[in-house]
Amino acid sequence: MKQILLTVIVIITIFNMKAQEVNFNVWPKGEPNNGYAQYFTGNSYVAPLDAENGGPVNVTFEPRCRNNWHIHHASVQVLICVAGHGWYVEEGKAPMAMHPGTVVAIPAEAKHWHGAAKDSWFQHLTYMAKAEKNASTTWLEPVTDEEYDKLPASQTALEVTDPEFKKLFDEFAYGEVVGQVKDKLDDHTRYIGNLATLLGCQGVDAYRELLPRALDGGVTPVEAKEIVYQATAYLGLGRVRPFLTVTNEVLKERGTALPLAPQAQTTGENRRKAGSQAQVDCFGEQMRDFWKSGPEDSRHINLWLADNCFGDYYTRTGLDLRLRELVTFCFLAAQGGCEPQLKGHISGNFHVGNDKDTLIAVISANLPFIGYPRTLNALNCIREVEASQKK
Repeated sequence: MKQILLTVIVIITIFNMKAQEVNFNVWPKGEPNNGYAQYFTGNSYVAPLDAENGGPVNVTFEPRCRNNWHIHHASVQVLICVAGHGWYVEEGKAPMAMHPGTVVAIPAEAKHWHGAAKDSWFQHLTYMAKAEKNASTTWLEPVTDEEYDKLPASQTALEVTDPEFKKLFDEFAYGEVVGQVKDKLDDHTRYIGNLATLLGCQGVDAYRELLPRALDGGVTPVEAKEIVYQATAYLGLGRVRPFLTVTNEVLKERGTALPLAPQAQTTGENRRKAGSQAQVDCFGEQMRDFWKSGPEDSRHINLWLADNCFGDYYTRTGLDLRLRELVTFCFLAAQGGCEPQLKGHISGNFHVGNDKDTLIAVISANLPFIGYPRTLNALNCIREVEASQKK
């Protein structure tokens, strides 16, 4: 047994702090945990290691899976997280986040449960230590969704490696900044702007962390998908595809059936006309038949703006024109280097009802994700457009 545990510790050191995805080639998934399924919410799997010699058992939990509250009598249970992220919760104590390398020794007679985080698979080794002849386990009530959903998503690497920085950032971004904009920006709109901004600045890791928070805060799966879809017109598929993958992963982990209901409202026959009308609705009559304008050798770009950018995306349901112009403002401000287009869409935002104060609140809410230079550039653009419209 000592040799087995020493090997486990060495392997944990090698694989410590890997990504949330579980590699079943490293730690086997095993077979469905049918013998104890009645005591689990969600699907779990077991893989005994060196069972003939009483070795530990590797238990795999799918996202959100957890076992019931239970008590071990006359024995100490040891848990060693080897992959993914999960939780150990003991009655009367603060929940303990488990990441690769975390070891928990559960005292005899302690009422507890353990399981996966909301957004991550989770694997731990388990074995019983100090087991007396009369050792037993009492299984109790399930962990309710209400209890479970009070826990945050998986503990990120920053919380493990840089807790001081994580605390500093969170207190600023989700405390001071949110407090500053709350009178101008409701949480739903703020989250939509945050997600669009992270697409614009290519913050895919931060996007993965924020998306569950945004969904819990009122952003719907359709809205999340529409933000990503529309970003293709402003960032290109090469930069958008990773975000679509992450969005699908998070939605599936939360039990959302994919694909979502279709949102398209145009066809190949009417997309140009509908897109041209959307341009007029966003920018005014000067955009009527804009698709016909421009040098002959590049006029097709203006046509594509009408039938693809506006006809294919802006006409979709899921986000209204006010929110679509808002997310476009975020895409452009966050990626930088496209101030002429940013100014154009600031005018569009003014036209659809997002006034100066709203845009300043949006760019303020996104400062922690894009930094001061791009925030100040966007702020200057807002003021220039405002001044030009007063002339």
